[in-house]
Amino acid sequence: MPDQKESGEKLAGRLYATLRVLKFVANPRSGPRPTTEDLFKDKDSPRRRIQALKLDLFEDLVTAVQKGRHAEAMAEVFRAMPSVVPLRHGALQDNLGERELAEFNAGYRAQLGALKEALPELLG
Repeated sequence: MPDQKESGEKLAGRLYATLRVLKFVANPRSGPRPTTEDLFKDKDSPRRRIQALKLDLFEDLVTAVQKGRHAEAMAEVFRAMPSVVPLRHGALQDNLGERELAEFNAGYRAQLGALKEALPELLG
């Protein structure tokens, strides 16, 4: 569980990691397994990256459960979501500065690590 005193950018990184894992668990063919190497670079936009996942939470959940794709893993990922949503709207802005980018990437790595620990059979 993230510390609620984390910056909005760090929480945004955690949110992105959680959504990447959600998409992967729902459909492993949707893209490569999320790794800590998938860090953001200059001019990267959290909002655009999240939108590019083309998430359909209802469809992803139903597909995962109906096709036997790790319903318990989906529940773990869904439980993580409320605690990683940044309270500041600006944390999901289009372009992050150097400090914000470092915070975002730190949050991404931390959340992905936590999810790998919780779901080693899928993400290990």
